[in-house]
Amino acid sequence: MKESKEVYERISEQFEDFTSHASQRGVEVDTFRYMAGEVIGEEILDLACGHGFFSRRLKDWGAAKVHGVDISPSMIYQARQANDGIAYEVRDVAQMGQIGQFDKVTAAWLFNYAGSVEELRRMFESVALNLKPSGRLIAYTANPTFDLARGNFTEYGIRVLDEQPVEGGFRCQGQFMSTPPADFTYYRWHKAVYEQAAHDVGLRNVRWIAPLISGIRKKAHPPGYWDLFEQNSLQVGLICSR
Repeated sequence: MKESKEVYERISEQFEDFTSHASQRGVEVDTFRYMAGEVIGEEILDLACGHGFFSRRLKDWGAAKVHGVDISPSMIYQARQANDGIAYEVRDVAQMGQIGQFDKVTAAWLFNYAGSVEELRRMFESVALNLKPSGRLIAYTANPTFDLARGNFTEYGIRVLDEQPVEGGFRCQGQFMSTPPADFTYYRWHKAVYEQAAHDVGLRNVRWIAPLISGIRKKAHPPGYWDLFEQNSLQVGLICSR
């Protein structure tokens, strides 16, 4: 997690450029919206909120309260500039503990920044501590089944430069295809590692959700544009409940 803090302090402006232009971002939003389901009147904790991209959407979709958390002071500073009525604070999720009880905890691009299997488990523990009974985790992360040998993800906004095996998965070097490109490090954990971490902290009903590419998004690009995305996606959704 320390790696991600250093990265986003350095590339916060480039990351905003990436989120504004990468074609994968629209797919993330559609999939995230589907996984979140009905949020009207709910209280939601948004982990790895960055500059508030999904926090604001959760509020727009009807959440009664959204609380955003990110490890990067620069990202939280940007989030607060929106004056959107959302509470944002700087926290390391792996060390966060309990800050409240929420109907849902969302975590778009959090778990892929755990630097070890133990840190991943601590992140899941923080999720469980902040969920109401029967509450749900809605996560988006690096796909355990992605295979770099089958093709890169550059066309959709991220280029994978390298993958090195570590215990439980891979340590990966990538680039956001911003202007200029921004290097970052992330981890691609095995499915069994995620599922064990969820089980260890009392979360259940783990479900993996493939990214959803709408007909409108397909028509916005040439035929075949999304083929690699569908066949070998770098990203995937994860849902589980307390």
